[in-house]
Amino acid sequence: MKAPFPWFGGKSTVAEAIWRRLGSPKQYIEPFCGSAAILLAAPSPASLEVIGDANCYVANFWRALKLQPDAVIAAQDYPVSHIDLFARHRWLTEPARVATLRDALLDPEWPGDAKIAGWWLWGQCCWIGSGWCDPARGQRGDGSAGGDGLGQIPHASNAGRGVQAVTLGKIPHASAAEWLRELADRLARVRIVHGDWSRCLNHHYGDTETAVFLDPPYRAFEKLYSDNGAPSTPVADDVAAWAREHAHLRVALCGHRGDYAMPGWAVMEWSRGRSTYGGKSTTDAECIWFSPGCLPDVPAQTSIFGAAS
Repeated sequence: MKAPFPWFGGKSTVAEAIWRRLGSPKQYIEPFCGSAAILLAAPSPASLEVIGDANCYVANFWRALKLQPDAVIAAQDYPVSHIDLFARHRWLTEPARVATLRDALLDPEWPGDAKIAGWWLWGQCCWIGSGWCDPARGQRGDGSAGGDGLGQIPHASNAGRGVQAVTLGKIPHASAAEWLRELADRLARVRIVHGDWSRCLNHHYGDTETAVFLDPPYRAFEKLYSDNGAPSTPVADDVAAWAREHAHLRVALCGHRGDYAMPGWAVMEWSRGRSTYGGKSTTDAECIWFSPGCLPDVPAQTSIFGAAS
């Protein structure tokens, strides 16, 4: 199962390798869920699953999709349009509206705002790179971003991304509605929280069969993720400290080569194979640190007939 939108810095291409180290935990916690690519790639759901994100649009999307799938489906159904991308970006980032959304999300029983969720999903699939719903980007009306006063030009170089790709058969779903309803069913028992990453974590998570996937904003690129300004001290530093203290759990910590010193942890280096973050300079610098509590990495064996054994 895949996320219905592209996500800058997502880990879907290495999800299988990650799950080999996490195994089949009783509890799965993902405090920086973004597109929830690792949750959605789980071989089977855990008994307890908790995801969260400090980005109010991300948290609202997953909550609204879980509780109001039909309303989200209706709101996201719209053709790609340059002027509407600009207008919706301004509407979604209006300060009073954002403040109201953040406050509402702190109520665990609030079902989310389906219109904001649908419009955010639509724009996330239209937008190029990072910056969608960042109030500091994409809404200049001086013509400096495309020459027409409408801000960033939408993605238009192929058949579409995320839910906008289904119409030409790029995704194995008959429609965006079918895809989103399937995701809503998957989220039925997932707990979705908003706010500081530590809100996902509970001191009762002491079982060695608890898996925690930590993909915080990378130390050198935190401003690309935040919808409320990057803090003075990198969140990644606090996350790494928590990870070291809980190394008996199955913890995976993501970053760039050299970001962390994690004695006794296994390190998986991988390449995105394309430009990201700081361009090509970080393409081959991706790392995931696995705690001593993780399972050994044993790739599936392939028989002489080509099937996994």
